[in-house]
Amino acid sequence: MNITPYLIAWRYARARNGSRFLNFITLFSIGGIMLGVTALIIVLSVMNGFESQLKDRILGAVPHLVATNVKDNEISTLKSPEQVIGVTQLLMSQAMIQGDSELSAVMLQGINPIEDTAVNPLASNMRYGEFETLVAGKYRIIVGRILARQLNVRVGDKIRVISAEKSVFTPFGRMPSQRNFTISGVFEMQSDADSSIALIHIEDARRLLRLPKGFEPSYRLFLNNSFDDLLVASQIKAASQDIELSSWRNEYGELFSAVRMEKNMLWMMLSLIIAVAAFNIISALVILVTEKQTDIAILSTLGLSRSKTALIFIAQGTLNGIIGTIVGTIAGLLLTYNLNTILHAFNLNIVANPIDPTGGLPIVIDYQQVCILVLATIVVTLISTLYPSYKAGAVEPAEALKHE
Repeated sequence: MNITPYLIAWRYARARNGSRFLNFITLFSIGGIMLGVTALIIVLSVMNGFESQLKDRILGAVPHLVATNVKDNEISTLKSPEQVIGVTQLLMSQAMIQGDSELSAVMLQGINPIEDTAVNPLASNMRYGEFETLVAGKYRIIVGRILARQLNVRVGDKIRVISAEKSVFTPFGRMPSQRNFTISGVFEMQSDADSSIALIHIEDARRLLRLPKGFEPSYRLFLNNSFDDLLVASQIKAASQDIELSSWRNEYGELFSAVRMEKNMLWMMLSLIIAVAAFNIISALVILVTEKQTDIAILSTLGLSRSKTALIFIAQGTLNGIIGTIVGTIAGLLLTYNLNTILHAFNLNIVANPIDPTGGLPIVIDYQQVCILVLATIVVTLISTLYPSYKAGAVEPAEALKHE
């Protein structure tokens, strides 16, 4: 392998006696690539953190998948996909909860706490009381912290649960089915689930909704990654066409689509910094080729081929891109790891986490994403060197040396 082009490229890169303007453009292009890579790593890590936080706090409280019309011999089908970490019975109904002076609408979830404790995220986010206090026949209820504050109630207080779907006949006419429940726990997910979800035992929910003892419950599927719901649904549907499935996307799909689109737009906008830096590399190489025409002509007369001549400038431009990418990656990772410390040191509360202002910005570094960014930047840099390098290889020695 002939390393002569690379040695010449390294010599040109180290030279300090060239045009000051050329040196400025070269440094500017390296700095632009470094800034673009750093900004992308920081912004995408924060956006990944917000997406992960939303997924944990919102999708942790709602069913990832709900299966209905399930026969007893099909429960194993629900558990068969490897992404499923738990399957529990579920009875959901819209209801109203009445305190002493306030009334609030909620989604009532009838659950079996023995089955749910190991897999339900609400069990590990109890602020007051215990998840296992839901016992059949005791008519206890667990509510979110915001809902408890709205109703001005605490653990041990009684509230009235009014079914919005079932009614009974009384001497005063048709009345919604209702019953008093005792608050036995308060959970906190730091999302809208804290004001819109309440848990009771599935047997108490059956009695509230006036369902027969042998009713057919729905089944809630807990997934290792809630974004795998479509894959799991397709696997279950392939095994049994009779099972009906509904996903969290019916209610929250648009929210997460908007977050994903915003992240993609930020990626695109910040990539323009790298694109501008790549154009600067083109400008720097064009000026360098113009300055080094005599050298190119002499190398050609000494037997250096056109392709090897072009390779000199490809190597030099790519080297500038690699330097900017490596420095930008290191700076981006260091700043990302210490971002909350830096913001706290400068008291920059303007960028506080809107979900949890005291917890700092959520940060999730996706190293696969970082690797793709590094490779894409180097490829863009390499492509930007092709035209100036082609022009260097096309220099005619006789034309370049006739005025020397």
